[in-house]
Amino acid sequence: KYIWLIITTSCSGFCLFTDGVNSYHRVTGVVGQSVTLPCHYNGEVTSMCWGRGACPWLQCGTNIIWTDGYRVTYRRNGRYQLNGNIGGRDVSLTINNAAVSDSGLYCCRIEVRGWFNDIKTTLELRINPDGNGTVTQSPDPHWHSNQTPAALAQETWMSTNKGVYIGISVAILALLLMFVVFLIRRSNKVELLRVIPLKDSHIGALKNAALKPIEAEDNVYIIDDYH
Repeated sequence: KYIWLIITTSCSGFCLFTDGVNSYHRVTGVVGQSVTLPCHYNGEVTSMCWGRGACPWLQCGTNIIWTDGYRVTYRRNGRYQLNGNIGGRDVSLTINNAAVSDSGLYCCRIEVRGWFNDIKTTLELRINPDGNGTVTQSPDPHWHSNQTPAALAQETWMSTNKGVYIGISVAILALLLMFVVFLIRRSNKVELLRVIPLKDSHIGALKNAALKPIEAEDNVYIIDDYH
């Protein structure tokens, strides 16, 4: 019963974790044109990075750009630009002269103090080889006419991080349940070992008590025989 509960709980956490991480917003561009991946944040000005691939646990994986919150401190390639106001928390990534090989996942990570507080946005870029000189964003069921790309990216981040935190919480809960079950089983085993010797000692005492009256009666009859 306990094992089934733990397996079910762990599966639920894993499914939530996977669903949250795979919620990406897609941006579409055209070969030879510039394409911009939106990323904004609020609060204290802080360092951030862009990288290829989904956002990992630490940093940005294959780093493209790093900033200290006000200016670029590392740039892998001159085609990668932050044309927005970095100090104003606009760290959208622009890729000039886009190529088909630029297609894939990109991670925008805003470093925030504390454990697991970083703002992580994973976007999917698709560069089409046959273009008409325009850059469009793919239709999205969550897109509304009054939403900006930054707002949608923030919404995607919230969905992603929510799934991650739920997955971590459920996994920790499963580990705690396993630990509790282990303690219960160990306690029951120790209690059983204590009860068995106690029962054996009681049985031995009862046997001794039953034999003593018989010995006393034998002694009485022996005395009567001498008289």
